Amino acid sequence: MKNLSPEFCKSVKSARREAGLTQGQLAAEVGCKQSALSMFEQGDGTKLNDEVIEKLAKKFNLSLSPSASPAKVNTLPLPHSSTPPLLRGFCPNPHCPTNKEYFVEEIRLFLPDRETADPVGGKYCAMCGELLERKCPNCGAAIHAGAICSLCGQPYVVIAE
Repeated sequence: MKNLSPEFCKSVKSARREAGLTQGQLAAEVGCKQSALSMFEQGDGTKLNDEVIEKLAKKFNLSLSPSASPAKVNTLPLPHSSTPPLLRGFCPNPHCPTNKEYFVEEIRLFLPDRETADPVGGKYCAMCGELLERKCPNCGAAIHAGAICSLCGQPYVVIAE
């Protein structure tokens, strides 16, 4: 389904919890696997087919329109906060699908996709379950959007030899 936001996926999780349903119960009701629903609720909108997504939207009265808010109409707006933006972690597992392999002058590197690995600011990778890193594993510096630490020059994700 095009333009399906991670916010919509998370609103399904909230609605399911409000309804007092487990992931297994809801998955059986809409016709999908519990594990796929779990990944969907973490923000990966590609884990369920369109028919199941439409059933979820109908069941919980959620809008699938990309321009509309995915939350229910009676949801209160979030207050403004002075907290800093979410520092998303990256998955250190080189075999995790959140890390995209590429080569620079025959050197194998992995570009971490922090949005996919950590869609909700959790402790574990949403795709493989590995403990997320929030600092450079080599020097402890703050991470940035690249594949290599700008302070120590070492890659964030490496294959153990």
